[in-house]
Amino acid sequence: MDIVNFILSVVDKGQLQILAYLCGANFILGTVAALSKGKFELVQLMGFWRRVLVVFGSYSAVAIAAKGLADFTPLREAIWLALLAYLTAQIISNITELTGITIPAGLKKLIER
Repeated sequence: MDIVNFILSVVDKGQLQILAYLCGANFILGTVAALSKGKFELVQLMGFWRRVLVVFGSYSAVAIAAKGLADFTPLREAIWLALLAYLTAQIISNITELTGITIPAGLKKLIER
């Protein structure tokens, strides 16, 4: 069994699909925002893909541990919620950069972390 099939057999496919959609939306919005502001650089694109690998790697590693040890299931769900919050914050950040909408300072501090 190759590594991709093993990971797909372990992770929750619905959650993995949502992560993929959010990463895709983040990629599209970030690219459009950078192009519209004239700040597009390939280095930023590589940084984005590195973050995508961290997102999927983190979730997959904890999902594999949760498959073997039931005690890790709550940790898998916590990682899932953290990744969901992170990607949502990135999408909000890209939307605000694209549209020029200002967001409250308190929320901006949370997003930019």
